[in-house]
Amino acid sequence: MMRLWVNSYAKATPVVTSATLSMAAHAALIAGWVFATLPSPNVPADSIANRVYFIPPPDRAPKQSGSGQTVRYVKLAPEGQGTGEGPRQMGDEKPAVTPDETVADKARDSVTTVPDPTPPGPDSVFSILQVDTAVVRAANSAAPAYPLKLLNARIMGSVWAQYTVDTTGFADTTSLVIIRATHPEFVTSVREALPYMRFQPAKIGGTKVRQLVEQQFSFKITDTVVPAPPTKKP
Repeated sequence: MMRLWVNSYAKATPVVTSATLSMAAHAALIAGWVFATLPSPNVPADSIANRVYFIPPPDRAPKQSGSGQTVRYVKLAPEGQGTGEGPRQMGDEKPAVTPDETVADKARDSVTTVPDPTPPGPDSVFSILQVDTAVVRAANSAAPAYPLKLLNARIMGSVWAQYTVDTTGFADTTSLVIIRATHPEFVTSVREALPYMRFQPAKIGGTKVRQLVEQQFSFKITDTVVPAPPTKKP
């Protein structure tokens, strides 16, 4: 009963949907745009204001082609030692070659080549086994004289001496050591002749060095028989 009473007194209200409002709004906008673009009645029909012109769009920029693989060639350095592009840091002049430098020296490497020996010092003394070229007595060297007293007595003997030959080919008299001797006068003869002896000095490579020498001096008497001249028969 109450529901019927409420429905009978309720007012009928029209329902307006959103679609209807949207259509009405679009229709009003289109109508306004059409009336706004109509030619003016005060302007002649053939006027430029009433003409329609087609303006083409601007040309499109050419599309950049896709990137692909690029082959680049590298210029090799010219052949030969010390050549290249541009000036060298140390100058363009070729370094001078010393007279001692040979092709064999340039071809040596630091891995397979035995390094050169260290240059000997001026005070170093080497044995005959340590040098490349041993001391050799010169042809014009002095020799110990046979003591006259022992010669007359026909006494023979020997002296085993040790001394040092320097790089000038002279014997160092202060280094003389008598290892053994058969007679003191033979020793005196060797000691007096030593300053006048001459030698070719020892060498290690191309460097002259001092060498310790051991030498035996022998004193011998050799008899020589001179045949008598033949006699003439009468």
